[in-house]
Amino acid sequence: MIVPRKAVLFDMDGVIVLSNPAHLATWQFFAAEKLGLKVTEELFFRYISGRKNEEALAALFPGRFSPEEATRLSNEKEACYRERFGPTLEPVPGVLELIRDLSSPPTKREVVCALVTSAIAANAQYVLHRFGLQDAFAAIITGEEVEKAKPDPTIYLLGASRVGAAPDDCLVLEDAYAGVLAAKRAGMTCVAVTTSEPEERLMKAGADVILPDFRGVDWSYLRTVIMS
Repeated sequence: MIVPRKAVLFDMDGVIVLSNPAHLATWQFFAAEKLGLKVTEELFFRYISGRKNEEALAALFPGRFSPEEATRLSNEKEACYRERFGPTLEPVPGVLELIRDLSSPPTKREVVCALVTSAIAANAQYVLHRFGLQDAFAAIITGEEVEKAKPDPTIYLLGASRVGAAPDDCLVLEDAYAGVLAAKRAGMTCVAVTTSEPEERLMKAGADVILPDFRGVDWSYLRTVIMS
């Protein structure tokens, strides 16, 4: 009997990198310079965090920007993020060790890894190169490949399809309410970390396990979660 190969699907922001401070700082700088808007933490988490830039701009400035203008502003904001604040990024504690464990010869026969992020491809490539993860993932899926953002499950279903895994053989690593909802709506197991949102929110979204970060987490632990 052939045992189906398991898949671990990594979100990026808040799962691989502690990027919310950098994204907040970027929005505060960019919005003040380009949009005449003061972005507070409350406004950031209410209208911006977890959304595509175009969706955030539409929420903040209803009807002000055409789709083309919103795309241009989004690209400018992300370039600012990489150039001005990217060097400040730090990995989530334990995540690099976890990725190394999943990529080790005994383990990678049992599990395949994919990066599934709402970020644009340029940001994903920046993070992968910054932390030496260019060869860590069998597939990379970005927000540019789907029309609907999380909590729509499409991006996670696409990730499962790319690595040839059934949804119930997938374990998603998430940090956000919308991301956990997307994983559960895709029929997947979800481990969430409290790097971006409080435990209560992640629990409400349906996370199967909630951790502070990935210190001490390895494949033997994740395997028990996905198979329980």
